[in-house]
Formats: sequence, C-alpha cells, structure tokens
Amino acid sequence: MSDAVIHLWPGLPKARIHPNIYGHFAEHLGRCIYEGVWVGPHGLAPHADGVRLDVIAALKQLRAPVVRWPGGCFADDYHWRQGIGPVEKRPTTANLWWRQTEPNAFGTDEFLRFCRAVGAEPYICCNVGSGSPREAREWLEYCNFGGDSSLTRLREATAGAPYGVRYWGVGNESWGCGGRFRGADYAKEYAHFATYLRALDPSIELIASGTHYGDYKDPILNTWNKDFCEEMHHADLIDHLSIHRYFSRGGGVSFTDAEYHAVFADLITLERDLELTEAVLRYFYPDKHVGIAVDEWGMWHPEATVENGLEQAGTLRDAVFAGAVLNLFNRWARRVTMANLAQTVNVLHCLAATDGPNFYLTPTYHVFDMMRRHMGANLVTQEIETPAYEGHPLGLGKKLDVPALSVSASISGKRLHLTVANQTAQQDLEASVIIHEARLAAAVGRLLHAESPRAVNTFEDPKRVASRRIKVDHAKNEVVFAFPRHSFTAFSLTLE
Repeated sequence: MSDAVIHLWPGLPKARIHPNIYGHFAEHLGRCIYEGVWVGPHGLAPHADGVRLDVIAALKQLRAPVVRWPGGCFADDYHWRQGIGPVEKRPTTANLWWRQTEPNAFGTDEFLRFCRAVGAEPYICCNVGSGSPREAREWLEYCNFGGDSSLTRLREATAGAPYGVRYWGVGNESWGCGGRFRGADYAKEYAHFATYLRALDPSIELIASGTHYGDYKDPILNTWNKDFCEEMHHADLIDHLSIHRYFSRGGGVSFTDAEYHAVFADLITLERDLELTEAVLRYFYPDKHVGIAVDEWGMWHPEATVENGLEQAGTLRDAVFAGAVLNLFNRWARRVTMANLAQTVNVLHCLAATDGPNFYLTPTYHVFDMMRRHMGANLVTQEIETPAYEGHPLGLGKKLDVPALSVSASISGKRLHLTVANQTAQQDLEASVIIHEARLAAAVGRLLHAESPRAVNTFEDPKRVASRRIKVDHAKNEVVFAFPRHSFTAFSLTLE
C-alpha cells in the first residue's frame, strides 16, 4: 500500500494559472542589477548592450513572464529622469535604503530593452514615498504615450516607438519603507496617483501596495488591507493588491531537520494571508475581480544583510520550498494573478549567481524550469491523502498538521502536468496517482534531489543540484511514484 494517494480529475478543469505567477523581481540592491544583470559596454562577461547574455538565456529558457523593477524599497526614492539620456551625463546618487552608490547607468530604457530581450512583460513600480503623481504620470508618458510631446520625442531619440508597459505599481510597502502610511492615508495617495495614470493610458493594470498579516498581533498590519480597501472605493482604479512574504528558519545552509520542517509549516501562514486578503477583496469589490499579486516572496536567511548586499547560499531546501510555494499559488489560481520571486540574480532567493564572467544556476532555477508547463494551463481538481507531521507556524500560536507532500496539477490539451514537493527532511514516500475518468497514454518525469537538503551549487560545482530525467512506469489510470526525502518532482502525463 502506498504512503499517499493523489486523485486527479482532468475532466474537471478550474481556473487558468496565470503565467505571471512565475514572475521575477530585480531591485537596485547589492549585485542584483550591477554585475548581476548589467555589466555595461565594457563588462568582462559576454553581453548585449551591457546586459549579460547568460542571464538573458537563463530567463528565456524559463519563459519568464514578468519582471518587477526598480524595487522594492529602492523604488520609493527613485527618480526616473536620473536614469535616462546619455549615460555619461546621468548623475551619481545615493541608494538610500541599501547604503550604496547608484550610478544610474541602468535606467528605464536599459530595463525595457532587457525585458524585450528576455521576452518578459515589464512591471514598473512608481515612487510614492518621495515622488509625486506628476512624476509618475510623466514616466508613463515617456514609456507609453504615442502622441507628440517633449517626453515622447525624448524617448524616440533613444528607443523609437512606445514601449507599452502594462503593469504599474503605485508605491512599494507603503506601510513601511514606502512612507509609513496608514492604510486609509495610503488609499488617498493611491487614488491620487492612479487617477492620472489611468487617465493617460486606460489599458494599463495598476497594482496597489497591500501587506501580509505579520504575526497577527500588529494592529496596523492586521487592518491595513481592510483600511485601504474601505477608503479606496474607486474599484475602477485597482486591478491587483500586493502582499509580500519572506521566510527564514535557521541559517541558509546550517539548519536542523526541525528547522527544515518548520519553514514548510510557516507556509501555512502564507495561505492564511491569501484567505484573509481574498475575503477583504470580495467584501469591498464584489463586482470586480481584483487579483492578489505576491510581488515579493522567498527565503531570507540571517546571513543576508545590507552589509553583504543581501547575498546568501541557495540550497536544495530553498528549491523544494520554492516548489511548494508555487504549488500553493497554482492552487490559488482563482485569485493569485502575479507573483515575483525575490530576487533574480545574486540577491536573496535568486535564480543565478555571477562573479565576473563566471555564472551558475541555483537549485531554485531548476524548480522554475520544471514547473513552467503550468503557465497558462488550467488547474485540475485534485484531492490528496498524505501523511503529515506536526508543525508550529510562526505567528499562529498553535500547532497544525503539515502535509508531507505539496501537490498541484494542471492540464493543457491532452497534457497533464503534476508537480510534487516532498516537505520532509528524512522520509521517502511512495504515492499512487489515480487519474479519474481519463486514461493515461504516456508519462515522463524529472527529479530534483541531492544527498542533503543543504546541498548547494557553486562556481566550482555548478551542477551538484540539477534536475534529471526519471523512468515512469504507468498503467491506464493509476501510477505509483517514489518521492525521495527533500525532493521536488515534475511529471508530464499524456492522456489518451
């Protein structure tokens, strides 16, 4: 008898999984932009117009759907005009939040060319904290306006036709580094900014700054989303509400098995955030579907500090955790419309690391590669019977059962996609996958695993943790799979 059973009903598709759930985030922080994405015209790494070719190739392989920029906290002290025009004439400024110098060599045009090279939609975060509605509106005019104006002529001298940037964030973490607003006060600022942005280009989608629910005791965080939505009653001005969530248990590499299990227990609190945020959106915007954009998420280990540019090792644990988070977002496809892993290169829970011309992919990159078939597919109705372990999620004040397996499944045409994270540190599990009201014609699979959840890739050993093809024996409607401890597995199942 199998340890677990996964029931799938491919004939009962649910919401479409928005490709933007698999989005990314690049902030002017540490070595994310400079050295990570941008090496300039004289950089040591192969590049196209200053942007690293290895980073472009890696993101193209993932079919990266959207990249959020320029922050993060950096966004609310960023004045976009300092980053356009001839590079040699751009000012050097202080990066307020991350204690470094900003050369402004990578600005709006460089970012948008980068997105075009990758094939990703750009998502620009406007400066509310130290900026103005006029500054934001003029940024949109520079990027998108097709008529004749001084700003469009300025853009045409560099880039030609309008960029057509679709996604615009109105501030970042406005309850914190973005101005320390209260929810109702930020709503007034948001409506002010959004009114002018929407008037200039009605086709754009606007993202408001929401919040997670902290430890469920902080009165400001606990009521922020409610206070914002209650005051911001102009439903036509909001398309998405953002929440952020970072996780940490133990060190990046030096963690115990108990800490391994604890971080997966903490994932329950992210689902709690989604439930509470959805309830607020349903109540205040009953006639409009406002999406949830988790536009910053990931692991943030104690060793990632401002002093070292928020750099940390990327382990197999980080990768399995990322897979579990993405499975959760897939299961919430009815409401989660965007998510952005923090951050793309070198910083925090990154996809790749660089050192001069050297480059490697982190284990988390491979999870995104293994899951990309979910993008744009329809969520499949599922039911899971799985062992569980006892966990104590931070902030909830009680112990809960944590499922040993995290699962999501989707379908596109006759192709069924199944991804499974084994959330246990020391338990190999076997699961029966039963496909209801359909017959299986073929199956292939890939496994991401290593001898330890603490395994990392390095410049010297860049493929220590990498996915490999696995053999899949199948019957007509039931398959038995083995899921090794601390592993992530992806299957592509073809139906008759």
